[in-house]
Amino acid sequence: MKISVAIAAYRGEKFIGEQLASIAAQTRVPDEVVICDDSPDHLTEKAVSAFRELLNIRYYRNTPALGVAGNFNKALALADGDLVFLCDQDDLWYPEKVAVMSKAVGDEELAAVFCDSDITDADCRPLNITHLESRGYGFLKNLPPGVWEGQFLHCCRRVPAAGHDMALTGKLLEKLLPIPEISACHDNFLGVAAAALDCWHIVPRPLGIFRRHDASASGAGKGVSLLSQLHEAVKSVQDDTFTWNVRLFRAVLETLPDLTPERKKLLAERIEFSEKRAEMNLPFFRRLPLIYAQWRCGNYSRFGRGWKNVIQDLFLR
Repeated sequence: MKISVAIAAYRGEKFIGEQLASIAAQTRVPDEVVICDDSPDHLTEKAVSAFRELLNIRYYRNTPALGVAGNFNKALALADGDLVFLCDQDDLWYPEKVAVMSKAVGDEELAAVFCDSDITDADCRPLNITHLESRGYGFLKNLPPGVWEGQFLHCCRRVPAAGHDMALTGKLLEKLLPIPEISACHDNFLGVAAAALDCWHIVPRPLGIFRRHDASASGAGKGVSLLSQLHEAVKSVQDDTFTWNVRLFRAVLETLPDLTPERKKLLAERIEFSEKRAEMNLPFFRRLPLIYAQWRCGNYSRFGRGWKNVIQDLFLR
């Protein structure tokens, strides 16, 4: 099995060396590391060059910059491994990550796998929470490794893994690429689309470090405290993530036109739920019937976070 690592870099000179060192220290060293760089200068390229003797690095500097989705599209398309790991420029991998995750997939052609990761601060000091826990998926840690049962409905609610914990087979990526030009959607799109095909395997333990810092492009791993959840709920309304979700799930439908009627129906219902929530920026008493209708048919529990989303729509608009 040929293994590739795909990195979409941007001003990564501060941390990318540590990440590449952790990749070079794998018990199963990847066959290639594809780095596509949106940086406006050569500092990231300089940091990468120090590892050319340790890793088979293919480096591409984008002029002009492609943006997050375009950068990942390019890196994933250029990677020609049988299994392709998505990789952030500022995290760290534990030595067994590649070996464990590649074993989980085996020789399946259309498959994907995700693991958990430990969340730390910028200096790698533990924050005593894992990524799955921060996403409300701590229960997955109690499941045995293997194919994730019920994955599609769960991912229609919320994708548990971020890109830095994912690996997908090259054959699966051929079906799913290109990632749509929707802000910050690459891991959510891949998560939902792979789940629609029942491709996800789980390795429910941390196999790396997710480093939280101000310059990180990922919004993942913000924690599970009530204060952090309140902040996330307010920001979700301000950013209109409901319309964002409509675009995301429509993109999955367009990418996978041969899904079963049942899968298409579920995606259509998920789109409608997000459309209804996008329409709720109304005076309190005018949006009450809309909220009640979604609560009565069970969509808040099926596609959202239950009573928390009801509170969000009642009081945070």
